[in-house]
Amino acid sequence: MFVVEKKLSYVNSFHFIGVGGSGMSSLARLLLLNGFSVSGCDVSYSETVKDLEKYGLSFFRGHSREHINKVDVVVYSSAVSPDNEEIQFAKRKNKIVLKRIELLAEILRLKNTICVLGSHGKTTTTTLISYTLKKGGKKPLSIIGGIAKNDEDELGYGSVAVAEIDESDTDFLKVLPFCVVITNIDREHEEKWGGFENLKKAILSFVNSVPIWGFVVLNQDDANSREIIPYIKRKVITCSLEDERANFYVKNLYLGKNSRYDIVIDIGEGKIHVEEVELGIPGLHNIYNSLLSFAVCYIFGVDLDVIKSAFRTFEGVKRRIELVAEKDGVFIVDDYAHHPTEIKATLLTLRQIYSGRIFLIFEPHRFSRVHNLKKEFADALSLADSCIITDIYPASEENVWNVSPQSIISFTNEKNIRYVPYKFVVDEAKEILKRAGKGDVIVFMGAGKIKDMLSKFLGEISPE
Repeated sequence: MFVVEKKLSYVNSFHFIGVGGSGMSSLARLLLLNGFSVSGCDVSYSETVKDLEKYGLSFFRGHSREHINKVDVVVYSSAVSPDNEEIQFAKRKNKIVLKRIELLAEILRLKNTICVLGSHGKTTTTTLISYTLKKGGKKPLSIIGGIAKNDEDELGYGSVAVAEIDESDTDFLKVLPFCVVITNIDREHEEKWGGFENLKKAILSFVNSVPIWGFVVLNQDDANSREIIPYIKRKVITCSLEDERANFYVKNLYLGKNSRYDIVIDIGEGKIHVEEVELGIPGLHNIYNSLLSFAVCYIFGVDLDVIKSAFRTFEGVKRRIELVAEKDGVFIVDDYAHHPTEIKATLLTLRQIYSGRIFLIFEPHRFSRVHNLKKEFADALSLADSCIITDIYPASEENVWNVSPQSIISFTNEKNIRYVPYKFVVDEAKEILKRAGKGDVIVFMGAGKIKDMLSKFLGEISPE
């Protein structure tokens, strides 16, 4: 049980406004697993909602005050306006109303919490830490903004919790960490903070809220993370592929479908050399994610052989370079990347593990992100052999910048990249499949409705 047995709780039922989001769905699932009554609503039905219904979620499409008549607590995501009719009605009825991050803080209150934050790699790092701690007998509570491929017990009977922290929510400082892991700091969500410098200041404040017996683990090779080290007032554990003076240093790195490397540990007890750490997921970015995870699990007392075994058998997270089908020798991949840095990492990794051409179907996410990073998107997407861009997923934003897919395309040579509206994406994907040859890869990429398009595509090319 994560905090208190249900029979001892004064609240027994929850309603989630925006339940289909990754952060909201993870908390809803956790409550369902712990025996609480959970309902939720969203503007559309999705695969995420379908999965939650298997655990007992009562789902409503759209918003109505009638949804919350019989619930004790109403939870809403940062994408939902405080003026929402359900929120306003709940407040008039004196119900407990919490933002998603506030509920997370309540759940984590009595745990030694490992908080993973950063612009990229949070979900994979959180999942790998949780999986390895579980294999080490620590029985962690896991709150992850994605779905682990390995079977995960999220009930959390131990004293440790592992939580993915979304720095796009300006209330994340309400969470009380025991350990903070920083994967990297990039120009992401800066509009929520009034600029990049304010975002970095918020992360630093969170880091310095670690208790004096806690610690911070970060990627020393990331320039923005390295920049804040002198201002951190708690114990800092550094991880690096470039600087052998780091506390955890990678050497003899081999990148492939199953990457492997050695680690030199130097945390004040003499140097320890760990050979042949094999990772079950590909990509240079995942070497960094795994190195941070290794450091945390080692300091938390997991045996080295257990860590190595867990890393070797780790299958990753759904929608992270996930091979979902193969049709006539053509590989079909699902990926969540929605920032230029992530897109580059995914496409470069696909180059490592597949020999054929890459046909990319990309859905931009948020008008603000497209406005801020138009050229960066164009550069990243150019790594594919062919790319179509569909409509921008708004994620609750208004298009005050008047951007469109053409805003990205204008920064390319327009030879191998073009716009295709939502309603034609599945038909276009079928045409791509006809042109593709053995060994080629078709990638559906994005964080909005693209996964639903992929499901429809798969259903049409492989009807049951």
